[in-house]
Amino acid sequence: MEFEMTAVFHYGKDSEQYIRRFQEKRLDYATRELYDYSAEQLRALLKLSKGSDTLESA
Repeated sequence: MEFEMTAVFHYGKDSEQYIRRFQEKRLDYATRELYDYSAEQLRALLKLSKGSDTLESA
């Protein structure tokens, strides 16, 4: 399952709100994809992420 996402960053008034909303949507997309992973794939992902605060570096 693939999703496309367009990012628009706003600077100035309420910029934190827009960035936070983008991060929440990004997390929603990533979570949806995880539902399709097998138990073996999830274990491998956990091993890759050991010692990291985020999965982005995996």
